Amino acid sequence: MLWAAGLGSAGAADVSAAPVLRADGVVEILRPDDSVAATLAVEIADSPEARARGLMGRALSGFMAGMLFIFETPQTQTFWMRNTPSSLDMIFVDAGGRVLNVAAHTTPMSDRLYSSDGPAKYVLEARAGFADRFGIRPGWSMRWRRL
Repeated sequence: MLWAAGLGSAGAADVSAAPVLRADGVVEILRPDDSVAATLAVEIADSPEARARGLMGRALSGFMAGMLFIFETPQTQTFWMRNTPSSLDMIFVDAGGRVLNVAAHTTPMSDRLYSSDGPAKYVLEARAGFADRFGIRPGWSMRWRRL
Protein backbone atom coordinates (compact mmCIF):
# COMPACT_ATOMS: atom_id res chain seq x y z
CA MET A 1 0.00 0.00 0.00
CA LEU A 2 1.07 3.57 -0.57
CA TRP A 3 0.67 5.94 2.34
CA ALA A 4 1.68 9.49 2.53
CA ALA A 5 3.45 11.83 4.72
CA GLY A 6 1.15 13.98 2.63
CA LEU A 7 -1.16 12.07 0.32
CA GLY A 8 -3.44 14.09 -1.86
CA SER A 9 -3.94 15.71 -5.20
CA ALA A 10 -4.00 19.32 -4.06
CA GLY A 11 -1.00 21.61 -4.49
CA ALA A 12 1.31 22.64 -1.70
CA ALA A 13 -0.57 23.90 1.32
CA ASP A 14 0.12 27.07 3.28
CA VAL A 15 1.99 25.69 6.29
CA SER A 16 1.37 28.81 8.38
CA ALA A 17 -2.38 28.17 8.20
CA ALA A 18 -2.08 24.43 8.83
CA PRO A 19 -3.31 22.89 12.06
CA VAL A 20 -0.73 21.93 14.64
CA LEU A 21 -0.24 18.33 15.70
CA ARG A 22 -2.48 16.91 18.39
CA ALA A 23 -0.77 15.13 21.27
CA ASP A 24 -2.72 11.84 21.08
CA GLY A 25 0.03 9.66 22.46
CA VAL A 26 3.62 9.22 23.55
CA VAL A 27 6.31 7.19 21.80
CA GLU A 28 9.52 6.05 23.43
CA ILE A 29 12.47 4.85 21.40
CA LEU A 30 14.52 2.27 23.29
CA ARG A 31 18.18 1.41 22.87
CA PRO A 32 19.22 -2.26 22.74
CA ASP A 33 19.75 -2.16 26.54
CA ASP A 34 16.09 -1.00 26.94
CA SER A 35 17.07 2.49 28.13
CA VAL A 36 15.01 5.33 26.65
CA ALA A 37 16.86 7.22 23.91
CA ALA A 38 14.03 9.64 23.06
CA THR A 39 10.42 10.43 23.94
CA LEU A 40 8.03 12.14 21.53
CA ALA A 41 4.50 13.48 21.75
CA VAL A 42 2.70 12.12 18.69
CA GLU A 43 -0.47 12.56 16.74
CA ILE A 44 -1.84 9.10 16.04
CA ALA A 45 -2.98 8.26 12.52
CA ASP A 46 -4.92 5.01 12.85
CA SER A 47 -7.79 5.46 10.40
CA PRO A 48 -7.55 5.39 6.59
CA GLU A 49 -8.44 9.10 6.48
CA ALA A 50 -5.85 10.13 9.08
CA ARG A 51 -3.16 8.01 7.41
CA ALA A 52 -3.97 9.54 4.01
CA ARG A 53 -3.81 13.07 5.44
CA GLY A 54 -0.58 12.43 7.34
CA LEU A 55 1.55 15.52 7.73
CA MET A 56 0.36 17.03 4.45
CA GLY A 57 0.80 20.79 4.60
CA ARG A 58 2.26 20.70 8.11
CA ALA A 59 5.79 21.02 9.43
CA LEU A 60 7.25 19.62 12.63
CA SER A 61 8.67 22.43 14.73
CA GLY A 62 10.99 20.36 16.91
CA PHE A 63 12.54 16.97 17.54
CA MET A 64 10.12 15.95 20.29
CA ALA A 65 6.91 15.83 18.23
CA GLY A 66 5.86 13.52 15.45
CA MET A 67 3.17 11.33 13.93
CA LEU A 68 2.61 7.63 14.57
CA PHE A 69 0.88 5.70 11.79
CA ILE A 70 -0.76 2.50 13.01
CA PHE A 71 -1.87 -0.18 10.54
CA GLU A 72 -4.26 -3.07 11.18
CA THR A 73 -2.07 -5.62 9.45
CA PRO A 74 1.73 -5.69 9.31
CA GLN A 75 2.90 -5.53 5.70
CA THR A 76 5.44 -3.67 3.62
CA GLN A 77 4.55 0.00 4.07
CA THR A 78 5.40 2.55 1.39
CA PHE A 79 5.25 6.31 1.91
CA TRP A 80 5.93 9.42 -0.14
CA MET A 81 6.32 13.11 0.68
CA ARG A 82 3.84 14.69 -1.73
CA ASN A 83 2.53 17.97 -0.28
CA THR A 84 4.75 17.60 2.81
CA PRO A 85 6.84 20.78 3.15
CA SER A 86 9.56 19.58 5.54
CA SER A 87 12.07 16.77 5.39
CA LEU A 88 11.26 13.91 7.77
CA ASP A 89 12.79 10.77 9.21
CA MET A 90 10.50 7.76 8.76
CA ILE A 91 11.06 4.95 11.22
CA PHE A 92 9.47 1.66 10.15
CA VAL A 93 8.58 -0.66 13.05
CA ASP A 94 7.29 -4.24 13.09
CA ALA A 95 4.36 -5.57 15.13
CA GLY A 96 6.69 -6.49 18.01
CA GLY A 97 8.00 -2.94 18.29
CA ARG A 98 11.38 -3.59 16.62
CA VAL A 99 12.79 -0.92 14.29
CA LEU A 100 13.12 -2.42 10.81
CA ASN A 101 14.73 0.52 9.03
CA VAL A 102 14.96 4.29 8.92
CA ALA A 103 14.38 6.50 5.88
CA ALA A 104 16.32 9.56 6.99
CA HIS A 105 16.12 13.08 5.60
CA THR A 106 13.31 12.38 3.13
CA THR A 107 12.84 14.76 0.21
CA PRO A 108 10.04 17.31 0.81
CA MET A 109 7.27 17.70 -1.76
CA SER A 110 8.37 14.64 -3.74
CA ASP A 111 6.87 11.41 -5.02
CA ARG A 112 10.00 9.42 -4.18
CA LEU A 113 8.95 6.19 -2.44
CA TYR A 114 10.23 5.08 0.97
CA SER A 115 9.44 1.52 2.06
CA SER A 116 9.80 -0.69 5.09
CA ASP A 117 12.36 -3.52 5.05
CA GLY A 118 9.73 -6.11 5.93
CA PRO A 119 6.21 -6.16 7.38
CA ALA A 120 5.65 -2.99 9.42
CA LYS A 121 2.71 -2.28 11.70
CA TYR A 122 3.91 1.21 12.66
CA VAL A 123 5.62 4.12 10.98
CA LEU A 124 6.91 6.96 13.12
CA GLU A 125 7.52 10.26 11.37
CA ALA A 126 9.77 12.76 13.08
CA ARG A 127 11.69 15.85 12.05
CA ALA A 128 14.63 15.14 9.72
CA GLY A 129 17.75 14.45 11.76
CA PHE A 130 15.84 12.83 14.63
CA ALA A 131 17.27 9.34 13.98
CA ASP A 132 20.84 10.66 13.72
CA ARG A 133 20.46 12.89 16.78
CA PHE A 134 19.40 9.96 18.97
CA GLY A 135 21.40 7.22 17.19
CA ILE A 136 18.30 5.22 16.17
CA ARG A 137 19.15 2.09 14.18
CA PRO A 138 17.46 -1.11 13.00
CA GLY A 139 17.05 -3.51 15.90
CA TRP A 140 16.20 -0.77 18.42
CA SER A 141 12.67 -0.79 19.86
CA MET A 142 9.67 1.46 20.10
CA ARG A 143 6.83 1.48 22.59
CA TRP A 144 3.85 3.78 22.65
CA ARG A 145 0.70 4.64 24.56
CA ARG A 146 -2.34 6.81 24.02
CA LEU A 147 -2.88 9.84 26.21
